[in-house]
Amino acid sequence: MFETIFTFFKEYGALLIGLIKKYGIKTVIVVVLLCGFIFGIGYMVEKRINMVVPQTVEQSMDANYEKQETIHQENLLKSDEVYSEAKIKLRSTLKDIGCEYIYLIEYHNGSANMATSFPFRKFDVTMDICKDGVPYINTTMLKDEHITKYDIFDNPEFTKQQFMYCSRENFKKVDYKLYQMMDHNKKIQWVYTYNLYYGDDILGAVLVLSYDKINLKTFMNHMHELDVIFNQ
Repeated sequence: MFETIFTFFKEYGALLIGLIKKYGIKTVIVVVLLCGFIFGIGYMVEKRINMVVPQTVEQSMDANYEKQETIHQENLLKSDEVYSEAKIKLRSTLKDIGCEYIYLIEYHNGSANMATSFPFRKFDVTMDICKDGVPYINTTMLKDEHITKYDIFDNPEFTKQQFMYCSRENFKKVDYKLYQMMDHNKKIQWVYTYNLYYGDDILGAVLVLSYDKINLKTFMNHMHELDVIFNQ
């Protein structure tokens, strides 16, 4: 400590004596005390800022995480409610129109190209309903699948029109790859599709496979009710 004081006076002693001679000892003491006071205030303010800012950032991050978690939980509850209603509606649709199979197909972005970061356009069969007693058709091949592999989903003409139907043989020309899935049950003769929208954005499609022609009016009424469920 004494060594530090000695070094200070050795370096600044001559300057201090010169200031005392020029301005007087009282003035110099007042200036030194004032500088010390200002330095002390600055030190305390800086210390306080260093304590408060990290805490504020941490609190903000925690609050943001809690907000996101709340939104996530609310979306999960909403999703469970919507899909529960949608499944009930599709089961009643199958019964009322007398078809054999109904599939709910939804579009999503699975991952992205590493170079361009462009998202891949994919789809899943999220609901798979069939009539009791008919052979089950495995839809595993339609899990997390690329839209571009299937002509019907990659066709702008298909997405422009909300409703479409055709015979089994005509559908073979529309989308041969999806036709191969139908080929597991040779009794299927008719294919119906209905595009679902969430607002102005296409959400997915309902695919109906049937042995006989269905009642179109009944089918469309059920699909309009399904639209309401997804847009509530």
